[in-house]
Amino acid sequence: MALSAPNFANAQNSKFVPKPASAEEMNTYTVMSVSTFCDARTQGVDFQKSLIISLAGQASAFFQKHGAKVQGSKEKVSEKQFISMSSFRVVGGALRVCPKSVPAEEKKKYDLMVKDIEKQLKNR
Repeated sequence: MALSAPNFANAQNSKFVPKPASAEEMNTYTVMSVSTFCDARTQGVDFQKSLIISLAGQASAFFQKHGAKVQGSKEKVSEKQFISMSSFRVVGGALRVCPKSVPAEEKKKYDLMVKDIEKQLKNR
């Protein structure tokens, strides 16, 4: 899944310096993506395409405004990491906001991922 958008921030201000995204900003982007996902599903767009559509704006903001960085980390987030992390968060949000829009198979995948994360956290 490739996500890209024109880099407007840098085109308009050559002195633009991206700032790492805060947890609050990432949460805001996720809420917007969940809303977009639910709207797309309501309009009959299939699950995978709805997920791609919902992540497009979030990806644009994250990679352009924040330079692919989150607060507390010196490393940039790769596109693959971003897609995985953001998809997980959007599906989780959709299960709360518009649960009928998430196919049973995708809900099972999400639940398995949650269990795996909980297991990893427990073993720390």
